[in-house]
Amino acid sequence: MSTPQQAFTFRSTFSPSWPAGKDEDDGLCDECAKLNLEESFANAFALYEGARRGRYNRKMAVYRSDIGPAYLGHFYYVTSLGDRLSRVTLCKLCNFLKRMCLDPSKGTYKLLAICTSESYLFEIPQKPKRGPPERRPWGEVEHNVFMALVPEVPLIPKTGVPVRWFENELPKIGSIYRLSRRTPDERTRLALPRVVRPRADIGLGRVWLDCCRRAHKFCAPNKLAGAALPGFRAINCAKTPMVVEDRPWSESYVALSYVWGPPSGDWSKTILDAVEVTKQLGEQYLWVDRLCINQSSIQEKQFLISKMDAIYEGAEFTIVAAAGDARTGLPGVTTKSRKSQPLVELKERIRTASTGLVDNTAASTPDPYIKLIGITTEEFEDTCKDREWLDLHRLGLKSNKLVFDSEDMRDLDEEQEIMETYGVSHEHLNFFKDFADDCGNSIDEMMTKMKHLAQCKGIPLQELIPSLIGNIATRAGVPAQPVESIARRPPSPITRSSKIERPLPPGETPGTTILISTLEDPRITVRNSEWATRGWTYQEGVLSDRRLVFTEQQMYWECNGMAKPESLDILGLRDPSRTRSADYMLSGIFDGDIHRTPELQYGFKASIGNEVFEQILKLDSHIRAFTSRNLGHDSDSLNAFLGVAAQYSTNSGLYLLLGMPVWAGLFATGKPGLQDTFALSVSAWTHAAQQVAEDAEMYVVDCPRRPQFPSWTWVGWKGRVDFSTTAAASKEEEDDLAGRDAVHVDFFKVMTSSKWASSIDRLWSAEMMLHATDGSEATMLVGHAPVASTTADPSKTWLLTIREPLVLRHMFLMHSTVEGEWRRLMGKRVQLHLSVSITEAELTTGHKSGELVTVLVFASTVPFVWNGMARYLILKRADDAGTRWERIGRLAMTLEEWELNRYKSTEEMVDALPVKKYGRDLVLI
Repeated sequence: MSTPQQAFTFRSTFSPSWPAGKDEDDGLCDECAKLNLEESFANAFALYEGARRGRYNRKMAVYRSDIGPAYLGHFYYVTSLGDRLSRVTLCKLCNFLKRMCLDPSKGTYKLLAICTSESYLFEIPQKPKRGPPERRPWGEVEHNVFMALVPEVPLIPKTGVPVRWFENELPKIGSIYRLSRRTPDERTRLALPRVVRPRADIGLGRVWLDCCRRAHKFCAPNKLAGAALPGFRAINCAKTPMVVEDRPWSESYVALSYVWGPPSGDWSKTILDAVEVTKQLGEQYLWVDRLCINQSSIQEKQFLISKMDAIYEGAEFTIVAAAGDARTGLPGVTTKSRKSQPLVELKERIRTASTGLVDNTAASTPDPYIKLIGITTEEFEDTCKDREWLDLHRLGLKSNKLVFDSEDMRDLDEEQEIMETYGVSHEHLNFFKDFADDCGNSIDEMMTKMKHLAQCKGIPLQELIPSLIGNIATRAGVPAQPVESIARRPPSPITRSSKIERPLPPGETPGTTILISTLEDPRITVRNSEWATRGWTYQEGVLSDRRLVFTEQQMYWECNGMAKPESLDILGLRDPSRTRSADYMLSGIFDGDIHRTPELQYGFKASIGNEVFEQILKLDSHIRAFTSRNLGHDSDSLNAFLGVAAQYSTNSGLYLLLGMPVWAGLFATGKPGLQDTFALSVSAWTHAAQQVAEDAEMYVVDCPRRPQFPSWTWVGWKGRVDFSTTAAASKEEEDDLAGRDAVHVDFFKVMTSSKWASSIDRLWSAEMMLHATDGSEATMLVGHAPVASTTADPSKTWLLTIREPLVLRHMFLMHSTVEGEWRRLMGKRVQLHLSVSITEAELTTGHKSGELVTVLVFASTVPFVWNGMARYLILKRADDAGTRWERIGRLAMTLEEWELNRYKSTEEMVDALPVKKYGRDLVLI
């Protein structure tokens, strides 16, 4: 008599154990009924665990065939879904999977099982540059496996995924985990899914808050005991009815960041829900801008607006309402429901041993690794023909464009340098590298130790390795082998053999497999929300140190030391200081991203660097991000950024002058920096625009003006701003330094560095004066000026006068004879950015008629490049008399290195430019 055994209604690459007679009430289609997902999870886990223990030589790398695209491999293959997700079906598994697919009607899909440590949650290990190898606890923790829908791409094998799929697509669709039983042994499991219930788990929010309070002293409210903020008020949530009352700013309170939306009354749903969250998290006072700022007092309102940095930095935490507006409420708190989490339950059935599993690859699969990867021997051998294409440590998952770079050559150069310095062969160097890896040292540190060891033994370093090998051979009683004949030691297994091997934990419910989605990553949800499109909320997110975010699907915590989604319980791995999450863990989204296209970032930086250029880099990225958002009132274009600006204002001289980053202190040369940095900044910013023609270096976009602010600052315009000497790159062309301006940032870096300042041997900027239209104030932007004396009152209207201006002689752009160039102006290469709709012909005609004029404001040696750059403002007449002008664009002119070397002084450089004296001052509105 056969013995009953447990079986699932699923199969992977194996024949179905019940070829006929499928239960009619299991809710599965014929294809899904053939799957054994429980076994697939187990096999996938065995594959990845076996590879960590050295049983299988599996390597996650970038591969490609001779004709196919690059892909990442090798992952456990579960099944092909073909196009069945595009069909209408009653199958509960198909319908579950559909919800994890952005567009089921397009293309075909496959199901892969992936190790959690190889998902986008953890950065690809970085290749050390002569430093100690990066160490991660993958050999100590317990791992998990999830499944995901991956598009089937021609010529990418079953076990491969497209390059950048992990970070571009997986965060949008979510991962599929198997809900398992939680036991004390699971405390070291790298990640476990959570069921996201209709009601938000505020208790979990309390856990995150308490964890931050214990471990992250740098997230504590930034304020001194007893410090005062005039006019500060907060809602007393403990009183019934709730009231707004005076509250010492130095005392504890919570802040709310939300979208106002249409009028919804003083006590909107979102505010009432925020009050409830505040109370449940043990706080009594809540600060809400609409209620706690006296909207009828212009003076008080302007003062508190200028102190937004203090208000949000001083809060215990900020509640971020990233779903809807004030009328919506916080999903899951009271009446506003949350979107349901995809979940499917798949029941077991009883079968006999005689109908046991039949492996249709067994006869042709002597290698257990092939069975574990989920494909046949023939399919595996096909993938073996594909070669590794690029170094994954270098390529990682961040590069948008797959190109070779010079890193391989640098590695060879570094090896050659070490061999020449110490007089050792390449074979000997490989031994020293292994020693360094074992000890966690850099190769430089190990070579110093080995040199000392050789000296102690009284032998040359070149004889140390043969000596050590000889000693080992003598002890073993075997002949010593030549160094050259010894193969380099294979890498040590990640997991030590003494570690107990634990399988995946059992399912949460006996007899049932429960699959659950981790939902769209909340970072993506927040970025796609209405909250993330509004100008005011930008600084609220940036300035807060702790944020409890409510999206339509789940809660999300982000502070300056960790980021936690509600749907996935991720092990709290920390950096060496044990004060923040490890550098390789996925970090947050609120700190401002230096990339033009925001990317998911890894690691939590300690703070903004103290170097001026680091702060300018961050400021430029903040301005770019802020100007990408919308404002309900144009008059808020500066007010809504004042909090961020205040973070970067220092007594040493760095601040924003009506939006323009300037350094009012002394350069490292001893020269005052105000005049030059203002001239550079006012001529560096451009609007993100499109080329007027292919290969053209003229970029045009039609941006609306904000006439209440000056035209020479980005504050006076709508539209995304870049501080860049080049056009906004396409998504395929952007790289990790895409947000960095080779002149704007580097000029601040060089001129405030005693090491580099003298390299800018030619530097000129126009003399300019800032003055109010009512004549009440005027400031010459020259000399060494304290911050207080040059901070323009944003409530006034300011004019900028360029004194004794030098303007272009004409604007006749000539076709360049140099391959790859667009136009030249009087023999010099130029690039134009226009913030208004205008053609090349209109540009030329306008200059000829006097309607337009292009004025030189800055010229210098380009830092670290050694050619030169002259920057001009393109101005349009703003009145009939020609007494007022409006900035409508920027022209950058390249001075080639050979040409720059001919000039013995700054004066000769300027004299050689195609400019003339205009004859009277230019006044810019």
